[in-house]
Order: sequence, then structure tokens, then C-alpha cells
Amino acid sequence: MRIVKDIFGNDIHLDSEGNIIFKDYVYDIKTMFRDEIKKLPVEDKKLLKENAYISTRLLNETNDIIRNSPYAHYQPIYLDPTQTTGQSSTFNTFKSWQDLYLKDPIKKAIAPWTKKEKAYFESLKTRMQRYKYLVIRSGLRSSVIDIPFDAIGAVDEDGNIINRDYEDLYRIVDKKKNTMRSYLHGQEWGIAAGILGRAEYFARDNCGFTSRYIQEAILGLQINPWELTKGNNIMIFGKNIIGETELGFKYNPLKKQQVKALVNKIKPDKFGMLPYIDEIIGADWILDFSKYDAYNDILPEIDDYIYEGKLLDPRDSKATQETRKEFMKISNFLIQRRRETAALDLPDIPTLEDPQLEYDILVLYANVLAVTPPQGYPNAPLYYTPESLEELYKSGKLDKKLDPRIPAIYRESFPQYLRDEIEAYAKKHKIK
Repeated sequence: MRIVKDIFGNDIHLDSEGNIIFKDYVYDIKTMFRDEIKKLPVEDKKLLKENAYISTRLLNETNDIIRNSPYAHYQPIYLDPTQTTGQSSTFNTFKSWQDLYLKDPIKKAIAPWTKKEKAYFESLKTRMQRYKYLVIRSGLRSSVIDIPFDAIGAVDEDGNIINRDYEDLYRIVDKKKNTMRSYLHGQEWGIAAGILGRAEYFARDNCGFTSRYIQEAILGLQINPWELTKGNNIMIFGKNIIGETELGFKYNPLKKQQVKALVNKIKPDKFGMLPYIDEIIGADWILDFSKYDAYNDILPEIDDYIYEGKLLDPRDSKATQETRKEFMKISNFLIQRRRETAALDLPDIPTLEDPQLEYDILVLYANVLAVTPPQGYPNAPLYYTPESLEELYKSGKLDKKLDPRIPAIYRESFPQYLRDEIEAYAKKHKIK
């Protein structure tokens, strides 16, 4: 017998032939987040046998996707908590990082634009060049089809092909960009269309990948602050996105008003873009449980707890160490329950008219995880409670590369060739 992990982190037992050894029950999803979760016995041997083949294939396919992630070779650099004195001390680095989460992020402090980067960006002479740069900087990569960097911005906003080398690629994406197969499929084909040049397809659906969705929305503001189909994207962002708790934000009506007020205060540049809108709006700490939750069940549950007054948002100015610890206690419980009930060694009782759909959604979910930057998206920094960050630090498991203050150009999602171009440009023009 062998034990492997599934995409949710559950231990899965395999027999001598590598097939999943199934449990003889499923969980009643309606009781998933209750103190006592209900188990439903499964006695249909034929169903269990069919499930064994399908689920084993799903386990292998999703694990292969994660193993072949573009970030599969990412190497964390852990802060050593025993180094507390002298030049090698890590405590001050940790402490300044921890203090970030006690208040809203300071503008221009999270994944900041550097002087070198801005100078290089301003040297780009065409809208297509700037479009390509902003997409690369965002860290967003397609999960549904491989899109080379050279293909970014291959079409204009009207769908006219600019770069004929990628005409076939665009035709494939164009046919699927409005798919209704699932919300997740729609979201991901929309991202692919946006990367290729159709910015209006960014941030169409939120399927639980909150930081990915927010990064899409910010990128949409940078590239295309005004759309004929949607109207003023800044107003839409202020009204429907910023401060919305179901999207992972802290409830923040003041910031919503501040963002909407920008409509009459800032104007796009000569390319119709607002590349530095992220500096003007500022970042927000984001709750994102997508690493454990393919179905977007955890965040709505937490949202209900907060709305009903059972929990205080840990990002709230009134939050204390005690309320944050209670938040983490409940969050960890919900994460564990959602992981357990999604385990791939549980029999799958078909509930959809299209039984292949559930399989395809989980494969796509794995693909999204695979292209998610391990250091996060620059404009959608993940929130940590100060206490959980301290636990990671003291246990020697705090990766210094996750510090949200690291500029976008120095993150591993940013290609080395482009970083070299920026450095060469800065050296040539004596920019430090």
C-alpha cells in the first residue's frame, strides 16, 4: 500500500496496482460545516468499482499537472528564527513584515513600481508593447491553453489580429471565450482572451480564486479604464468590486467612495491606459481560500459568520489578538472540513446531468493552481494574521520570498529576460 496526496492535501491510500482504495461512505455536504458531520454509507459495489478507475485517473492527472507547474522548481528561503542578533538577524525583517497586517497596506508599499521599471515602461512606444508588459507584470498566466509571451496582445480591442503568427491560437480562444460549460471555464477562457488582447474579458466571473480575480480587475483598469461595452471601469470597480467581502476584501465603504470619486479626477494616458492606477488606489489585504477549496464554499461561510457578528474580520481596526485567533480557529476548521469532503478517495455520487463536468472542473482547478505564482499576485496580496505569521516564523517555515513588499519585477513570475532588459536600460540611462 502506498500513500499520496491529492490536490487538496488529503492522504490517499493506493493498492498494489496504484488504484485508490475507496472509503465506503460519503459526507453529507449539507452538514459539512456543522460540529458533527454526517456520513452516508455507500454499498453499491459496481459504483465503487467504476469510481476507482475514474478517481484514480483524476488523481494522477491532477497531480501530474501540479508536478509540471511552471513554478514546480520554486525554492522557498526560510527566515531562520535562531538568528536574532548581529547582521544575520532575521527578527527585524520578520517584525516589519508582521506589522504590515495590523493596518491597511500603505500606498506604493506592496509590489511597488521601481524607478528602473517605470523608466523602462515609459520607453515603450506602442500600446501593444505596454499591454504586453502590464500582462506579464500582473503574473496572470493562462490555465486553459499555452500562450507564449510573444502572443500577448496579439489582437486589438476589436478582435483584429495584429500578430499573424498567433492567428490560430487566437481563433481557438475566440471560439471558447464565451463558453458556458461552467463559471470556472468561462473565467479561465476569458483570461486567455484578455491576455491575447481582449481586455473586456478580464474579471467576468469570480469562482473562488479571489486574488486571481482581483488581479484581473486591476489589470483591466490599467489597460482599459473605459469600455464601450461596460462603461467606466473605475466606477464599476468602485461600485461592485472594491470593499466587497464575497470577493475577499474587507468591508470598506469609504474606499468604495474614494475609488468612484477618481472617475472625474484622473484621465487615461495617450494610449488610453492607467498603468499606475494601482499606486493611486492602493492595495488591499485579500482573503483567498482557493488553495483548499475548489467550490468557493469557505469564504461565503466566513462572510456569514462576520455578517452575523459571530466573528470579527481580522483586518478590522477593532480586531484584537483574541478576535484574530478566533478567526483563525474557525477558518482552519472550515478549511479542514472542505478538504476532507473533497477528498478523491470518497465515492462520487453523480449529481450532474453531465458526469464528465465535475471531472473537467477539477482538472481545470488543478491547472489554475499550477499557474498561480507562489509569491502571489502583485496587486492582490494575501492576508495573514500577525499571529499566524509569527507561528510560521518561530517554526522556521516563513518564506522570505512571500514578503508582499518585493517589487513585481523581482518575483519569480516575472521573466528573467525582461528583468535583464530593464536593468540594461537603467544602466544605459544611469537610473538607480
